[in-house]
Amino acid sequence: MQQHHKRPLPVTLLILTAILLLTSAPVLAHGAQVMWDFHEDSVHISAAFDNGVPMSDAQVTVFSGAAPTEPYLRGLTDENGVFVFKPDLHLSLNWDVQVRKAGHGDIVHFSMMQTSEVIIEERAFTTLQIIIMSVSVVWGFIGTALFFASKRKDKNAHS
Repeated sequence: MQQHHKRPLPVTLLILTAILLLTSAPVLAHGAQVMWDFHEDSVHISAAFDNGVPMSDAQVTVFSGAAPTEPYLRGLTDENGVFVFKPDLHLSLNWDVQVRKAGHGDIVHFSMMQTSEVIIEERAFTTLQIIIMSVSVVWGFIGTALFFASKRKDKNAHS
């Protein structure tokens, strides 16, 4: 009688996963990089996909801190992914600019404080973002500690 050896399921699954990863075509997902700069009296927005390709004809929505839910201005980036606008600094020093194209995009938040014609840039996280980041870091530490604690328990059980 012949005995047939079956490979354990985890080994078979590991081999199939390796084959799929090695033979599948690469998928290039990309997000967006949106940057801003202040030149003379205008804000210059530059938008590109993560791979460096400019986000031409992307939708741009500008919000002022005075009315953060109502668009101050709407427009499109040029062929180089650039959008220029002149903010009304009497209206607000805080601005949000959202750039979107084909489901990809980003939003930049900036504050301009004007003191004797010098513009000082301030990029800050919102309170909600700080809370989410803090909770994520703490959760990561707890998860790591629990992982190593369970490994130590398993090691002691097999000793």
